[in-house]
Amino acid sequence: MLLQKYIAVLLLIFSISITEQSLAQENTQDTIQQFDKDEFRASLEMMKAKKFAGLFSQQYKKDSLKSTFGLKHIEENMIVSKDLETQFWGYYCLAKWENYKTNFQKSISYIKRATEVAKKEGNPDLLLNTYIFEGNFYYDYSKYKESMESYLKALEYAKKTKSRKRQLAISQSIALLKIEVGDNKGAIELLEGTLRILEEEYQNKFTSLHVSLHIALTKSCMRAEEYEKAISYGKKGVELSNEYGDEDAKAYLYNFLGEINIAKGDYAKADELLQNAWEQAHKIKSAKSQLPFINLNRAKLYYYKKEYFVTIDILQKIESNQKKKKTNFFSLEDMYKFLGKSYKAIGNTKKSLFYFEKTNEVYTENDKKQNAIGIEIIKKYDLKSLKEELSQAEEKTQKTQEILAVSIFLALLIIGGLIYFYKKREKENQRKFTAILKSLEEEKEILEAAKVQEALFAKQEKEKLKENTTTRITSKKEPTTTTEVKELEIIDETKERLLKKLKNFEAKELFLSKNSSLNEVAKKLKTNTSYLSKLVNSHKGKSFTAYITDLRVNYAIRRLKEDKKFRSYTIDSIAREIGFNRSESFSRAFKNKTGLYPSYYIKNLDSQNVE
Repeated sequence: MLLQKYIAVLLLIFSISITEQSLAQENTQDTIQQFDKDEFRASLEMMKAKKFAGLFSQQYKKDSLKSTFGLKHIEENMIVSKDLETQFWGYYCLAKWENYKTNFQKSISYIKRATEVAKKEGNPDLLLNTYIFEGNFYYDYSKYKESMESYLKALEYAKKTKSRKRQLAISQSIALLKIEVGDNKGAIELLEGTLRILEEEYQNKFTSLHVSLHIALTKSCMRAEEYEKAISYGKKGVELSNEYGDEDAKAYLYNFLGEINIAKGDYAKADELLQNAWEQAHKIKSAKSQLPFINLNRAKLYYYKKEYFVTIDILQKIESNQKKKKTNFFSLEDMYKFLGKSYKAIGNTKKSLFYFEKTNEVYTENDKKQNAIGIEIIKKYDLKSLKEELSQAEEKTQKTQEILAVSIFLALLIIGGLIYFYKKREKENQRKFTAILKSLEEEKEILEAAKVQEALFAKQEKEKLKENTTTRITSKKEPTTTTEVKELEIIDETKERLLKKLKNFEAKELFLSKNSSLNEVAKKLKTNTSYLSKLVNSHKGKSFTAYITDLRVNYAIRRLKEDKKFRSYTIDSIAREIGFNRSESFSRAFKNKTGLYPSYYIKNLDSQNVE
């Protein structure tokens, strides 16, 4: 029975023209006991490059011996071959292998080499493969702009080769990008439309795509906080995984279902599902890349169960792995927030402040990445050609006509959704801009009132001082206070003096100097760094670095409004003028403070002729 299984596999690998004797010699055994190295190597050399790539991607990579010999075969025979197609499949295998090992930079490097070879070969089907995987790898590496560009190129070749399955798969990939930029509603509409086409036109076909659509819908509905809908898609996805034997998918589905139950507060159910996801990811090697996301949800669960030390241990391992792999996933951005909250819960203020500041940096950076996929890029997702192709087929069947209608509907939804999404964002930015101008006017009024109050207070103090002097001349000497009271007075006086110095530091705008580190400012104010840091923390409610950054940003906000010439400077010049070393640091701090980038703020000041 086992021999028949081997022969069936071999019949898929070798051409019909090969003799029974050759088949026996080239048999690729599946058990370690029967594994013959020389025979296996010989079978690889006889195998067609494309068939080898299929076996390597699906089977050999899971077997340490076969993967070792397979990689050696690729390096020694395939990528050095004079045959371009053989070279292509060699680089394709290396790219898949590195992605499987989560070495994302290497995977992108190899798939680009495969693309170069495919261009030389002039084979549209090969180029379609490379651009799809290039898009997938960029997505895995959080390079969403590059991922979108790759998918758009893949779409062109999918239309050229008339591959309907690939067109549907690319629609799903673009929906995943929409999830990452926060357009969950648009993603759900696109995914549900794609699923309808798949189930109506290709029932019981494209099983892996069928399952992956349910994974994507579970994720997008969860992000949109439509939890019951997400659970429904998740459970259906698990059923399909069992039906199709797709064990890999279960790691994703159990993880998302666990995350949903955390959000709903059902921690016992969440614990069970996340444990299933964790076991599945360890059992199925191809699902191992999901471990960081599963572990993040496990850490959240432990946090809500008040097991803070366990939470910290899990999150620090994820952080270490991210640094090692040089990755930065949007989905892991909550890692620093929960580290900060956990350290705060156990009373470690220093680390808590560090991770809360890190959280702000990561959120700001990810916000920039989301903006990178602008409407000008997504607009390139042109469904016109798809509509034309469907129109040509409309005369043949009624079903094709339905696909056309759905495709047009999807196109309109995408365009309408994008317009709505960006108009909404523009409206929100305008609201933030107006709020800044209003706050500046209010601040000006408060300062003027404070000056009047201060002058009045100074006059009253002068009169009191005169009265007290007269009283002291005629009165008896007061009894000497105790040592303890004197010490308290000295401490209060020291604090008051330092607070006055800080006020003077702000009034003279000394924070604009690049030499405004904690150490430098402490020297200027003639105090020590520890005392200054604690004073700023207690009286300003923030770390010293955040204090200096806020002063600089507030200065920039005011001066940009009042000084038209200052607005004409480049962002880099403005940043250096107010003490920042890099324009990126200034832009990030400005965005974090106001919700807007400095360029947007300046543009609106100029357009409204604000002076």
